[in-house]
Formats: sequence, C-alpha cells, structure tokens
Amino acid sequence: MTAFDPVGWVLARTGARAVTETRRLQSLWGGYGQLLRLHLEGGSVPSVILKQVIPPADVHESVADRRKRRSYAVEQAWYLDGARRCDSECRVARCYAAESSLLLLEDLQNAGFHPDRPPLAEQVRAGLHWLAYFHARFLGSPPPGLWEQGSYWHLQTRREEWLRMPRSSLKDAAEALDDLLRGARFQTLLHGDSKPANFCWNNRGQASAVDFQYVGPGCGIRDTAYFLDCCLGESGCESQADHWLDHYFTVLRQAIEQQGHSVDLDALEREWRSLFPVAWSDFCRFEQGWRGPSPMGPFSQRQLVRALELIKFRLR
Repeated sequence: MTAFDPVGWVLARTGARAVTETRRLQSLWGGYGQLLRLHLEGGSVPSVILKQVIPPADVHESVADRRKRRSYAVEQAWYLDGARRCDSECRVARCYAAESSLLLLEDLQNAGFHPDRPPLAEQVRAGLHWLAYFHARFLGSPPPGLWEQGSYWHLQTRREEWLRMPRSSLKDAAEALDDLLRGARFQTLLHGDSKPANFCWNNRGQASAVDFQYVGPGCGIRDTAYFLDCCLGESGCESQADHWLDHYFTVLRQAIEQQGHSVDLDALEREWRSLFPVAWSDFCRFEQGWRGPSPMGPFSQRQLVRALELIKFRLR
C-alpha cells in the first residue's frame, strides 16, 4: 500500500507546483494534531492553512476523547456545507478540501485578516457584528451534520465537570439554566467557541472567525455572552456589557431585516436579553467545574441572582 503523501494532496488540490515553506502555527488542543501554514509556489494562492488531526497514540477512550474526535468531524461537515452560506458580513475561511484527518483552508492572512489580542473597542464591535450576522444568517435553519447542541461547555457534555463542583446554588440550578437556554423559542446556529482567539480582524473594521469544532444549534445569546466575557472579563462587563449588548441587538435587527426573515424582532430581543444572565451563569457553571471553585465577582453574582429569579418565574 502506498503511503499517504499530505504534501502531494495539498498540491493536487491547489494547483501549486511546490510547498516552499511549512510553518507550524500551533498544536491542537490536547495534542490532537497541528495547524500549519504552507507557503506555495505556483497555483492561485500564496499560502494555505492545513489542519492535521493526529490523536495521541497513548490516549485512552473517554468522554473527553470522544468529544474531541467528534469535534473535528463536525468541523469538516461545517466547512463542506454550512460555511458556504456565510458572506462577507460573517466571513469564514474558504474550504479547499477535506479528507479523513486533513482540512485544507484559505489562509485569511492573504485577505488582510490577522489575529490581535486583546481586542480593542473596534475589534469587539467587529466581533459582535460578525456574531449578529452569523446568528441572523442561520436563524431557525441550522445546517445538518453538526452538534445537536452548539457550544463546548453545555451541560450534556460536561457532566464530569458538574460533578466536581461543590454544592452551591449555581450547581443546583445547572439543569434549569440549561433547560432555559435549550428551550428558547428563537434558535439559531452557534459558533460554539466564540473567544477572541478564534477571530481575526482587518484594518477596515471587519472580523472573520475560525475554529468551528463546536458549531451547532442553540440560543444566540450563548455566543454573545461568552464573547463579551472573554473580551472584557468581569470588570469590563461591569461597565460595558449593556453598551455592547445594545450594539449587538441593533446589528442583529439590521441583519435579520436585510436577510428577509419573517421574525418578531421585539420578541426575539426580549427573549435573548432576558437569557443573557442565564447564558453568563451557565458558563460560570462550566468554569467552576473545570478550573475549580473560586469566588464569583459582583457582576457574575448579579447575573446568577437574575437567572435564579427567571427560573422561579418560569416555575410559577
């Protein structure tokens, strides 16, 4: 049997004559492979991104291992189908080819997009714009073949972390928080890991997103709450969350109207705004189980109080 030649595979799918340089950008989470930038000679593009999934030889089958392996299959399914529905307002990399453990993607650097952390105000604005248009694009019509529920931290796949939590009102409310988010009337497609490290920005105030391993249906405010938490943190959200939520919903309304969805915009905004404390508290639940118990800051405490009040209201 002839050994598989990944370089030959790349050349055949790009029309290039040779790979002139290979640069390793990073390893995949948990040592499950690597992300490479390949510089090409000839062909239509100067470079491409190659994602190689190579699970560690000594890895033991577990919930975490199965989750990681499926995440890469989901990402391939996303790029081969759902990604084609994205436009310049929610820019993603073009997929050149996918086969087994390889994913060949456009190098967004060639289109002027670069990672830059931590986000400045204009980058937060661009990231929320991307999320709003992405959520509008897939409102009520998520593509098939993805996770049944988007986001990498949702309760059904994080029972081990939940069990590690000490007894608390947050732990006790975990099921109810999850039920509220899963039961939202307005559902869309979630990026599922919308942290700044998974965005790139250009000098025209636009964002693009990468890493779709946890894409799947869900309530859009999950992505938005997580993005703001990762960008601004507890103290930043204390003073800026309301401002950025207003911006997100302004753009979301604009995007939904542009795309011609027949949706009650006021009802959608009321529901997703009311679920922001629930989404925030739900992520705190994951962090408390994954990182270990730590005191919640004032902003997080207030979100949990509001979430618990909403749970009591729904139970009446």
